[in-house]
Amino acid sequence: MRSVRGGAAAQECLPLDLPPPEPPAARARPAANSPGRADGDDVRIRLRNDALASHGWPAGTELLVSTDRRPRRGEVALVREGGRLKIGVLEIQFGRSALRTDHGATLLGSTARMVGVVTVAGAPLAGMPVVVPPG
Repeated sequence: MRSVRGGAAAQECLPLDLPPPEPPAARARPAANSPGRADGDDVRIRLRNDALASHGWPAGTELLVSTDRRPRRGEVALVREGGRLKIGVLEIQFGRSALRTDHGATLLGSTARMVGVVTVAGAPLAGMPVVVPPG
């Protein structure tokens, strides 16, 4: 069956005045000299527990997290949720994003924001004591 209407000529556009898109250089970027920042957009963190020991990363391992790209399923991701940083292998469980560690899986809530993907891991120095704060 064929329509006899004029198609797009019969439809009117809504009068929306949107501002022009901002160029990427003008967007606000975090300061490179802020605490926990390395060169560019990389973040350095140190593991406080053995939650990723199966990856060969015991407590005290220093990780370099690239914030330039979004983590995909199966990659080790750093996530900020409720003011806390969480790290683990990104998975989907029960239709929701989850972080899996050696201690089990944690479902991520709607407030979780992906920080980045772990790109480099530096093992702790042998013989150096690792101080793990309680908590």
